[in-house]
Amino acid sequence: MAGREFALIEQLRRMPCIGRADVGLGMGDDAALLDPGGRKLAVSLDTLVAGRHFFADVDPADLGWKALAVNLSDLAAMGAEAAWCVLGLALPAGQRDWETWLAAFMAGWQALAQMQQVALVGGDTVATEGPLTLSVTALGLWSGDAVMTRAGAQAGDGIWVTGSLGDAAAALDAAFAERGMGGMAADWTREERHFLEQRRLRPEPRLAFGRQAAALGVRAGIDCSDGFLADLGHILEASGMTARIALEALPVSAAVRRVAGRDPQLWSRWPLRGGDDYELILGVAPALEEGLQARARTLGLALTRVGEVVAPGRDLPAGSVQLSWQGSTMPLPAQGGHEHVF
Repeated sequence: MAGREFALIEQLRRMPCIGRADVGLGMGDDAALLDPGGRKLAVSLDTLVAGRHFFADVDPADLGWKALAVNLSDLAAMGAEAAWCVLGLALPAGQRDWETWLAAFMAGWQALAQMQQVALVGGDTVATEGPLTLSVTALGLWSGDAVMTRAGAQAGDGIWVTGSLGDAAAALDAAFAERGMGGMAADWTREERHFLEQRRLRPEPRLAFGRQAAALGVRAGIDCSDGFLADLGHILEASGMTARIALEALPVSAAVRRVAGRDPQLWSRWPLRGGDDYELILGVAPALEEGLQARARTLGLALTRVGEVVAPGRDLPAGSVQLSWQGSTMPLPAQGGHEHVF
């Protein structure tokens, strides 16, 4: 594989790259040299494995986009500016024409990298007997105290969500049903199914809004990768808080709303527990809510208030959620979050 590995690396080096003034030396040496100009670094890493995080026959261009997007979404949740990435590829030996696959993969990657001005500055490739595996490290910049964390929520904060929830989970349900792997075959139109698949395969990291929210003073944030209920739980546990959430207030697309209707079980299945949305969940002080809404409108981004952070009490311990449906309290589902397992 050594010769092929060098050829793949050279193929990566020849591809058009994002030019950034803070990249002193990019791919091709033993390490990249970066100059953040005295600013502070934010670092995140994700690993994606075929058969667990994505179907092995996924379009490589879609996989390239998503592999980068899920990492940039972590930076968005912190309010950081995305700057550089490092890519590791473990490629199953002899399974396919990896040069052709890599060209398509990088086309999807570069489409998002160009949009967000993120430079690929290094990485590694290796042959493996196991499944196709991608490892991406994303590095971003932040300055001053403008950063959001899971531990930043306070009693009285509104809980706000960007975009819509449940689209990716609904699409994955349909994909499972088509492959005879369980799932739920809902009556989607062709246009709805295409929309849902795009939301699943090409999520849009909310980097610009994350930076603006942090600069405004929002201090609690997380990206919604494992499902709204599970990820909100991470904020509440880290902050020592609880929350009240109205299930019907969760923002959903027209496609999900048409099929889910007024069925709380479907609302629980998709927008509440479904993962892979990569929207932002924020805890926002009341004094900041108007300003945050104005920034979302400027970006053309939907922003929805779905509940409130409350101090823990005897009946609502820290980390827990009180869920309601149309004014009536309802029990939490037994399974709290999305499982990244096919």
